[in-house]
Amino acid sequence: MAERRDDTLFAFGGSLLLHAGIVAIVFVAMWLKPTIEPADVAGPVIEAVLVDFIAPPLPASAAKSKPTPPKPQPPKPEPKPEPPPPPPEETQTPPPALDQIDQEKVRLAAEALEKAEREQEEKRKQEQVDLDRQEELTKMEQERQKQLDDIKRLREEAERKRKIEEMKLAQLQDKQKQTDTDKQRALEQQRMDELAKQEAAQRAGTNGRDDTLLGQYKLAITNTIDRNWLRPESLREGFRCNVTVTQIPGGEVILVDTSSCIGDPNIVRSIEAAVQREPLPYRGFENVFARKVTVPFCYPREICTQ
Repeated sequence: MAERRDDTLFAFGGSLLLHAGIVAIVFVAMWLKPTIEPADVAGPVIEAVLVDFIAPPLPASAAKSKPTPPKPQPPKPEPKPEPPPPPPEETQTPPPALDQIDQEKVRLAAEALEKAEREQEEKRKQEQVDLDRQEELTKMEQERQKQLDDIKRLREEAERKRKIEEMKLAQLQDKQKQTDTDKQRALEQQRMDELAKQEAAQRAGTNGRDDTLLGQYKLAITNTIDRNWLRPESLREGFRCNVTVTQIPGGEVILVDTSSCIGDPNIVRSIEAAVQREPLPYRGFENVFARKVTVPFCYPREICTQ
């Protein structure tokens, strides 16, 4: 408790000393302040109004109020130090003016128009390229079709010529066949005439009284072979040859012996062909059938009976 009382007394004493010092300083300042005489200037008193640009303007009635008569000015107080200027307020960007907005719209519209025109021009160029390409493809297709038509025309022309040649060849073949047929008919008629002469000569040689079945069989064989004999052009009068023929029942010839025939090979081949051209007579002559038969070949036929 004694220590707390001592602290309180010490604090109270310090406070008294501090206030006494402040009063002394104020007194000294007032004693040292210079005396300012009031200024006596000729002319009317000018009143000044401090205008604050930030504060709203005074009403017109206050601005136009009738000035009060001048009063004697009291002594001017000591000028106070000017307060420091307020910190500059942050300036805000003013909104763009209407003409700037219109200019921006015009610029954007011009850019959009230019872009549209550019795209239209590119589209037109692309369409022109596509059109040129299409025309080129059409021209190529026409050229290819023309080549195909030319090839087709040449083929048709070749086919037509081939058919004409075939027709000409067929006509020549028909003509040749007709000629051969006519010649064959003439030869047949000649053989028939010769056969008739030979039969007449043979009958004359036998007085026409050999009516036996064997005689008729031999005569039928001779007539058949003589009718089938196509005499070659190299055959000359006075030719004589005996041929041995081997046959089977039915008249089919299986062997021809022409060893006694000496001369032109064409004549020998014509004799073999005459014997083998068709089966020899058989039906009705079964009782007198012989496997081997000797057949005389003579030209002309009459010399075989001599």
